[in-house]
Amino acid sequence: MLKPLRDQVAVITGASSGIGRETALRFAKQGASVAITARNEEALRQLEEQIRQQGGSVLSIPADIADWEQVRHLAQRVSVYFGRIDTWVNDAAVNVYGTFTDTSMEEFWRVIEVNLMGQVHGVKAALPYLQKEGRGAIVGVASVDAQIPMPMQSAYVASTHALKGFYDTLRLELTHERSDVQVSLIMPSSVNTPFFDHALSHLGVKPAPLPPTYEPSVVVDVILYAATHRGRSLYAGGAGTMLATSRRLLPTLTDRFLQWFGFVSQRTNEPKPASGPSNLWKPVPDPGAVRGSSPGLKFSPYTWLELHPMLAAMVVGAVFARLTFPWATRMFHGQWHLNH
Repeated sequence: MLKPLRDQVAVITGASSGIGRETALRFAKQGASVAITARNEEALRQLEEQIRQQGGSVLSIPADIADWEQVRHLAQRVSVYFGRIDTWVNDAAVNVYGTFTDTSMEEFWRVIEVNLMGQVHGVKAALPYLQKEGRGAIVGVASVDAQIPMPMQSAYVASTHALKGFYDTLRLELTHERSDVQVSLIMPSSVNTPFFDHALSHLGVKPAPLPPTYEPSVVVDVILYAATHRGRSLYAGGAGTMLATSRRLLPTLTDRFLQWFGFVSQRTNEPKPASGPSNLWKPVPDPGAVRGSSPGLKFSPYTWLELHPMLAAMVVGAVFARLTFPWATRMFHGQWHLNH
């Protein structure tokens, strides 16, 4: 059994903005002690002060998760300060928008360093402390792109596909060892965060999320669930789930849709050169924000049912009964008339 949130010590990477920032605030609101990390020291300080003002217990440690030694030191400091680690949330990510031809090898590798190796570093650093406690949760945050291709994001998609394979393999190994450390991968649909504002763009314009977009709270609901329940691969937002399912059932048709819609919908009309502000190599100087400039849906029926499996089973059962009962009734009456 995983601990309730009020009894947990949680580490959140990528906490300076977006999903990571909202996750830290929600963990603290539920009574958890939180350790927050990111490269943006100004944003971390403001988040730390906000949590303290709300009565929360927080430790702020600036770090670049692409650097193994910094992540290892982060885990050590959290363990010493709070005495343990119960949940580790890997959330930090960067992106480069543009075709593979336009993306330099340095840019491609940096995305892999942060998005893939950053999460690998987090797991490697956290696992000894979780195993020492005898239980705990590792929560990776990737994207629905872990299940589908997406034009103009080759490095990002490569990193998310690799994360899916990494976490699935890690889960198998821990299960074989009879470990009670739970491993979950969260795969959000497009989310309204500053992620797109901070991305490096070779498009000539600022990139846009693939619609429809959801608010960060939809994803954080899933993260909090994964920190307290057994889980595997969890989607956040029904749109991404439908797209991933379509890709499995109708791969050619879905690829044709993405070939057209992916190029058209991921551009804004706001000019942004490749030399414009981006957080690929260093943080964009700002106080941090949870939301971006693409307002999204605040509720996902699919995600709500995913987080309430018993109610989902009842709904499916009711629909099945509704569809089959009239047919079964007709069959019964037909057989009765034949026998009489």
